[in-house]
Amino acid sequence: MEVGRLINYSPERYLESMMALRTAYGRDQRDRDPAYYQYFVAKVPDSALCEPGTDLRVLGIGSGSGDVDSAILKKLLQRHNSVYNRVVEPSGEMIERYKTRVREDTSLGAVNFDWRQQTAEEYVQTKDDTKFHLIHAVHVLYHVEDLDATLRNMWEQLADGGYMFITIKSGCWWKAVLQAVGEVWQR
Repeated sequence: MEVGRLINYSPERYLESMMALRTAYGRDQRDRDPAYYQYFVAKVPDSALCEPGTDLRVLGIGSGSGDVDSAILKKLLQRHNSVYNRVVEPSGEMIERYKTRVREDTSLGAVNFDWRQQTAEEYVQTKDDTKFHLIHAVHVLYHVEDLDATLRNMWEQLADGGYMFITIKSGCWWKAVLQAVGEVWQR
């Protein structure tokens, strides 16, 4: 079975593998060292990403339970009054965990969430003309079937002047790709 197909053929097995990974690390993502989240927050530009009075639009591909997304959104809310956040996540259980996080964290009250229970490939097929000021994919691109199409779609949905960042595990062939093209791209 090719990388990226597990979620399509067996969502239950995909979720089991994610939980096994968390168990192997010996803790839930919520218990991670704050420096882990700070790494991602540091990738978010400090400047305003859109015109005043405009909703900042964010696209998260493979958002999981929202651990990293929440940290990113909190930084964005320091400079923007409101944020539209489209969450693309194939696991219904992870989306429910993310929704629980949002209900419990009142600091995310100015975020309008658009929940999409889809794989990256399914999302590409249903895309609309929405342009995003920030697009991120944190530890997710190893799970997509067609990397070129996914990256192309993300780039096409990036607003002029917007930012896209991708994070993948170091030590694999992906690291060479990121070193060649950079980790944060601006359109």
